[in-house]
Amino acid sequence: MTGVRFMKAYFVWCAGLLLAGLLLGAAQAQAVEAEGTSPINGPVGVAKRLALQDAIRQALLQSNAQVSTTTVVSSRGVVSDNVRFTARGNVTNVVILDEWTDETNYYVRIRAQVPGAIAVTNRAMGTNAGVRNARLQVSAAPSGLSAQYRRKMAITQFHVMDRAQISDLPNIEIALARELKRRLDVDGRVRTVDASQYLLPLNDDNVMSQGRILGALPAAQEVGQLATEFAESLGAQFVVSGVIRDMGITKHLLGARVRHLELDVIVHDGITGSEVARHRLNESVVDAGLFDFPTTLPVLNDKFYASPFGQRIHRVLDKLVGMLVNDLSSQLFTARVIRAEGRQVFLDAGGAANIKVGDVLNTFQLSQSAVNDLPGQRALGFSESPTSILVVTQVQRLFSVGELDSDTTRLSPGDVIRFEP
Repeated sequence: MTGVRFMKAYFVWCAGLLLAGLLLGAAQAQAVEAEGTSPINGPVGVAKRLALQDAIRQALLQSNAQVSTTTVVSSRGVVSDNVRFTARGNVTNVVILDEWTDETNYYVRIRAQVPGAIAVTNRAMGTNAGVRNARLQVSAAPSGLSAQYRRKMAITQFHVMDRAQISDLPNIEIALARELKRRLDVDGRVRTVDASQYLLPLNDDNVMSQGRILGALPAAQEVGQLATEFAESLGAQFVVSGVIRDMGITKHLLGARVRHLELDVIVHDGITGSEVARHRLNESVVDAGLFDFPTTLPVLNDKFYASPFGQRIHRVLDKLVGMLVNDLSSQLFTARVIRAEGRQVFLDAGGAANIKVGDVLNTFQLSQSAVNDLPGQRALGFSESPTSILVVTQVQRLFSVGELDSDTTRLSPGDVIRFEP
């Protein structure tokens, strides 16, 4: 009798596996058509991008979605009834079938591959307060259309205005840059590149040494142009440089020694070379003298951080992390084209930057030469020509692949891809 029960249970289990397999097969990617719309409140290109995003959301809603409802009741009946409807999933092979406008709206119709939906859970619960929850959830990856993209900055070594003031702190100009990078990595809101071996010049006189710093990179005429070359060679959106203006020691009338800490930190845009932000931090530490470190130890060690001056450096570095993150969060996210094959475009930002399949980005062609000021002596940046919309179809950790919505647009390595909310 036990054997018969076992065989029945076995056949039920096999039938369950077969049914699950059939459902899984039905849940494979399927082609759907969807239509999106957006009001035209400004540039038509922006309305087109928003309409395309709406069409992608509508396509996802046809296959899978997450619905959450919360109803609050009392003795008088329903007090509130809230519904949250969220599309979830990955969309690939997006093709724009048609697009048109009327006087107020932009419309886009697409065909796309979307995943099926099989994992469904239903839950109901109640509380003494009279709250009833029901949830219908389909498991899939988030679409990521509103993800916070992580910008990427290269951090170069600090200039030193007076090396006699740092004779007791060997290589502090490099150690500060690397420690700032490490703390930004721990914070996690931006991506970083260690460029502490590079020194962004302060003025035109120092540009003459750039050939020894960058090797094969072409010569630059001024700091902003050199910053763009740094950014392009390092794959960064921004370049951070710094200046140690003062780390000297002075004695007060009463004999107290005061060590000064004055730092400048400058953020350069990697495409235009212009300054995005500049900060100056000025601190003074009482009873802080010279250090006596073995030359084999890194300068930013436990003994250093235990000192009053080291504790102040620690707080200043933490403050700089917050400043730099805030600086970058107000800037548009951009990436560079690294390869283009017809409509298929590879960009130098991937999952590490929070890029998701289905994201819709704008593309721009950069001018071949920089735009100079009126005297023609100073490069102001590169002009940009908007081209078409790119839909992300594949994402790897360090790069992504997307498809252009136009057969006539051709991008080249170095052109710009940008998310514009």
